[in-house]
Amino acid sequence: MGKENKGIRLSGRLSAIVAMVTPGMRVCDVGCDHAHVPIWLLQEGLIPKALAMDVIPGPLLKAEENLALYGETDRVELRLSDGLDAYRIGEADTLIVAGMGGRIIRDILMRYPDRAMDFQEMILSPQADQWLVREALRELGFGPDRETLVLEDGKYYPVIHAVKGAGRRPLWPEDVKAEDGLEAEDRFGPVLLEEKDDLLHRFLVWQLGINERILASIGSSNEDGRHRERYEVISHTVHMIRTGLRAYEE
Repeated sequence: MGKENKGIRLSGRLSAIVAMVTPGMRVCDVGCDHAHVPIWLLQEGLIPKALAMDVIPGPLLKAEENLALYGETDRVELRLSDGLDAYRIGEADTLIVAGMGGRIIRDILMRYPDRAMDFQEMILSPQADQWLVREALRELGFGPDRETLVLEDGKYYPVIHAVKGAGRRPLWPEDVKAEDGLEAEDRFGPVLLEEKDDLLHRFLVWQLGINERILASIGSSNEDGRHRERYEVISHTVHMIRTGLRAYEE
């Protein structure tokens, strides 16, 4: 279920994002769309002000209309910006980036690492390739300390809250190789694995069944090895899913 206040209704994913914002922080929402997140946070009294940035003029025009509608024009500054291009160091405490693929989010973070590292916390929700986001966070010296997984319209969305430092990691069984454990954490979420998240477990079991069936199909129909590369990729995916499931063992 989403959250609603004074006419604004947030989806389950956006509700998970606003729940991770530390009260009192100044927010920079990159890819703000119609500015529903900063407006909601302001209306709830959780933040003092916000930057709302988007690379496309259309959403910013709609955001401007929404700010006027909800009386928040003075507390939100709108900027046309490709990622953090228009951000100036010291302007905000919390970075929110959602609704984009992991490659785009990674590029936003790594294009200006000094600007990314300026934030006290990041709340990121990649729609795909989430491991690229976690790798970028590690390179910037950030680590996840809270994570949640949201199932919305048949898709699974991770929401990552990251702070400066090592973050949280699961305790792996002794026979799990260090490099396998780290890759599983990047793929599925170290905090979700540490907490043995039920929804993640359902997702892993579901994905294991799908990939094992694909693997069996490739193995039985491509004996000439024409699809060996695909077989190896899916085989590795199966191995990583099984590694992730090891975190659920007592």
